[in-house]
Amino acid sequence: MIAMVGKEKTLSKEIIDEYIQLNFKANFDIRKKKSYFDILKRPELTITGRREFAGSNVSSDKLQYLLSKIKSKIELSFSEKLMELIKEKGKKPADIYKKAEVDKSLFSKIKSDKDYHPTKGTALAFAIALHLTLEETQDLIGRAGYALSNSVERDLIVQCYIESKAYNVNDLNGKLIDYGYDPLTNK
Repeated sequence: MIAMVGKEKTLSKEIIDEYIQLNFKANFDIRKKKSYFDILKRPELTITGRREFAGSNVSSDKLQYLLSKIKSKIELSFSEKLMELIKEKGKKPADIYKKAEVDKSLFSKIKSDKDYHPTKGTALAFAIALHLTLEETQDLIGRAGYALSNSVERDLIVQCYIESKAYNVNDLNGKLIDYGYDPLTNK
């Protein structure tokens, strides 16, 4: 059952359980797994770019070119992307960190340090406070080095909230506690 708490949706245990049942996937697929032994036997087949650097005859021009290509692919950091999303959504930063249940000092730290890496829970709380889609959430938390997995029940609960557009961090934190998990934030 989906209910409303204020202006936000809340989800029942039954809906979350059904979502988990439909989406849970074991996290190990033996057919796709490369062993360390395979990598050691034929590194040129398993490590991207390894073949070019197998010898020591790599010119400095080629290295400079490769470095420039790598630098051109560097994206915004978590902090930079968060601030961009807040601006794009036309929200005030204070409204977002309060809705994410993050305290002002932590938000200030994230905002002032472009290389700051929040916890996965904090990153997810911001995604929910910003009403991001699942794809946008994956992008934002990926910038902090995280991902949502269909083989982790806690992640499935969060995904269920996002896909149901139930953007209430407080309610989600309560459900995570009900399922025996730590909340996203501890404010």
